[in-house]
Amino acid sequence: MKTLNTTLWALFLGATLVFSSCSSDDVDPTPTTQATPTPNAPSDANAVLAAVLSYSDLPSTVPSVPGLGGIAIDVASGSFFNGAIGSTLVNVGEVKLNSKALSIPGGNAYVNNPTDLSYSLVSGQTNSWQVAGGSGFDAFTHTTAKRMPSQVKFRASLADSFSKGSDITLSIEAVTSNTDNILWVISDGRTTVTKEAKATSVTFSASELSGLRATANGLVQAASYNTEEKTFGGKKVFFVNESVHTKIVEIK
Repeated sequence: MKTLNTTLWALFLGATLVFSSCSSDDVDPTPTTQATPTPNAPSDANAVLAAVLSYSDLPSTVPSVPGLGGIAIDVASGSFFNGAIGSTLVNVGEVKLNSKALSIPGGNAYVNNPTDLSYSLVSGQTNSWQVAGGSGFDAFTHTTAKRMPSQVKFRASLADSFSKGSDITLSIEAVTSNTDNILWVISDGRTTVTKEAKATSVTFSASELSGLRATANGLVQAASYNTEEKTFGGKKVFFVNESVHTKIVEIK
């Protein structure tokens, strides 16, 4: 459950990014890009709609706030293509998740409104999408048959720094309910290494991590997700429900 209003969440999110990238002790001033990891859609999909419960730990450089262990926000996105996935993005009119409209900051990519970080995403509940239609897509409304995964969490023992010259094992507390699979991520902000495994831990070998650079602003992520496909007016739409935990780490 989210306990702060959206304005406060936005302020804490901004503080996280500023402190993590501008600490006086940080030898790497490049900000970490905290993109939300999502599973690959089928190659014949014409659209992807994703609803994500995102939880991020506060970096150690951020002053502690009583009662606040991290930042929890809702992330919504929609991509509609003029052909198969990866082709040109198109505008399909208004798109809503749980009755709240997504915005189009540019390039016909739909994302959650940056002033509203709550789209009524709750573990164990279904999500309702509404698409007005356009650019060859029929209007449709769809409530996902699958429910939002419970929030995935890294184990508290997860280290704050790793050596890319050694194998790295990431562990979560449990495989949460409503999970089809888990996407595991290690990133230096430029290069990303991923694995998929429905397990409580996964190991990345040193050879797999050899392409990463050393940085104080790396990140690790575990994303529990489920997916489903539906066809509307001949267009295949790929739906994703996901919970993700992000932790900023040092990669040596």
